Amino acid sequence: MSKIPILQPNHSYTFRSYFEMSFEPEDILAEFGYSLKRSSLNLQKSSIELDRLTNLKSSIEESLPYISLTSEAARRELLIAPILLDVVHYTHAQLRIEYPYHYEKGDRTFV
Repeated sequence: MSKIPILQPNHSYTFRSYFEMSFEPEDILAEFGYSLKRSSLNLQKSSIELDRLTNLKSSIEESLPYISLTSEAARRELLIAPILLDVVHYTHAQLRIEYPYHYEKGDRTFV
């Protein structure tokens, strides 16, 4: 019995597209020839003063009782975005929110 392909050739995908799929992460990664291994991650500690952390925590705790987080968009915009903006503040790293991914069988091309 042949397996139904997850990714369709000549179709454009964004990062969000993968979260909307009803497939297991392991199956999606297998389409690209990768596997998923779950394990503990020990990150190096930083000596940077996190001057915004207290305000971020207070803001999230204050607003949580009043907001609905039933959609991916709500979680992304109300919880994740403020955290990412603070990460940008501390690291001065460039943040790309979404970029399209064009899939062709055997090819991994970002456009």
